Amino acid sequence: MSPPHRVSFILHRFSRGGSDRVTAYLARGFADRGMDVELLVVTRGGEVEAALTALVGADIPIRYFGHFGGPRALDLMRGLPGLVRHLRARAPDAIISTANNTAWISAAALKLSGLRGTRLFLKTTNPIAASRHTGLTRRIRRWGYRKAFAVADAVWPLSAEESAELRREYPDFGPLFREIVNPYVTPAMLARPNAAPPSGPRRTIIGVGRLTAQKRFDRLITAFALVADRDVHLTILGEGEDREALETQVEALGLRGRISMPGYVDDVAGAFHRADLFVLTSDYEGLPAVVLEAMAANCPVLSTDCFPAARSMVGATQGCAIIDSTDPHDLAKLIDAHLSGPRPSHLRALAERYSIANGVASHLAAMAGVPITRPDAQPVRSTVLGDRAA
Repeated sequence: MSPPHRVSFILHRFSRGGSDRVTAYLARGFADRGMDVELLVVTRGGEVEAALTALVGADIPIRYFGHFGGPRALDLMRGLPGLVRHLRARAPDAIISTANNTAWISAAALKLSGLRGTRLFLKTTNPIAASRHTGLTRRIRRWGYRKAFAVADAVWPLSAEESAELRREYPDFGPLFREIVNPYVTPAMLARPNAAPPSGPRRTIIGVGRLTAQKRFDRLITAFALVADRDVHLTILGEGEDREALETQVEALGLRGRISMPGYVDDVAGAFHRADLFVLTSDYEGLPAVVLEAMAANCPVLSTDCFPAARSMVGATQGCAIIDSTDPHDLAKLIDAHLSGPRPSHLRALAERYSIANGVASHLAAMAGVPITRPDAQPVRSTVLGDRAA
């Protein structure tokens, strides 16, 4: 079976999250292969909308469904009627839900549209089976995912480990789960840097991500204050609602001259090439792009066990390590130990699997190999509707 020709991507908004940048790479890659692609964005006004729409390209239609800006669940519900109307008019061959947060709304929109010839693919961008949620919230989320899975033709986790977790948690949907390769690593990241690797007395640690509670930069800052080498500098790239609290923490620990937080950076390749060590201290992740981006620059990685493939990707890789203890003293000692070691030269090869070209090819292969599974599925003919509505 060949891949579908008319593909609609559904996303909440153009945020700083990695899943939205991946969506831009995929849309561009699909269009470059002659496919009829559109992006359906529920909420206009994402923090990096201009940068990601430029990455998508002016030839790919982008349809917005409102300037809502409230809680995400409310945004999605408000956008549902317009999304349903649009899908009925366009009747795409396939819909791709680009993140966990759009799984239910994508399934509901397809169900309500009445389309019978459209395949639905759901991407899982944060762990579902190993959810941090408990009690009633967990039961509601589990119910919601079951409803979405019942409409889907395939569910795409980002690693074999996550696929296995999903099969254990949702055994009756087991055949739906098939991992894909996400496009994270750009050609620029894989290109050899013009400058030599970092050298000199001043070493640099880098942290990258949204300044939110999930990323636990407070944990990294606390440990950094205990690092033995007082000449080491910490750079945290990203923006978010925790900036003020983190800046207050830096001041309280007397680290103002040793920590910089310059904000969101559109392309982190240069920063990783200049860094001596990347440290990821998140509580949870799906498959964090930043780990692959660091490896593309042969920058060693320390990571908490925060995503399903962490131990196979980071823990089993020479020069990198899992942060088994987040006690500040233990983490500081681990940082010191890895700063004193040689810079690896083999990490780039691991990152190459997640190149944009490989990621696009993986998605196309997954789409081509999945027949329409709903029993009432029949072809639907329609005209194409796509615009950059404000």
